[in-house]
Amino acid sequence: EAALLSTTSFGTIGLSVGLPLLLYGFCAYFSFLPGADISALMLIYGFPISLIGFALKYAELEPLKLVTYEDALKVREEQTTPILTQVRGDVTRYRYGDEQHLEEALKIIFRFNRPGGLRRNQAPELVGLSEQIINDRYALCLEFDSPKMDFTEWTDRVSKITTFFGPGVIAAATRIDGDEHKVEIALITT
Repeated sequence: EAALLSTTSFGTIGLSVGLPLLLYGFCAYFSFLPGADISALMLIYGFPISLIGFALKYAELEPLKLVTYEDALKVREEQTTPILTQVRGDVTRYRYGDEQHLEEALKIIFRFNRPGGLRRNQAPELVGLSEQIINDRYALCLEFDSPKMDFTEWTDRVSKITTFFGPGVIAAATRIDGDEHKVEIALITT
């Protein structure tokens, strides 16, 4: 049940419930449809539900697709850390009010608009997620698109990424398909 709820868009639910109530309420109020006696009630409930649905839809950040390899699934429960479980859960569910996935983590790691950090417009974007086995250990691999960053910006921060994602994890940065701006950060359990 928790997995089903986390993969459900509350904005879509609000619009699916609120708009029919609002539309039917208007049509019933002007006698195009039966139910004039309850049209006010439909309007009263339909308007705020629709408004909330629109607001949630506007602020919605869709979940990322998770690719899980069979061998990684077998060892996930025994080798993963609580932080990796939380990261996996956070990026595979709908988020509201965030501009991008792992926004706070990236802000801390890359120190946006601070001395020694990057400019905010250079921020990488998390575009993919996979669970793999690397060196016989469970790994959560984060795929980033970073068109305004050099690969050295990633390699310089591997130790900070390792520290941020907690004990029991080692981070490794690799280019994807040799592209300087597509980077995979593997969070490998120890």
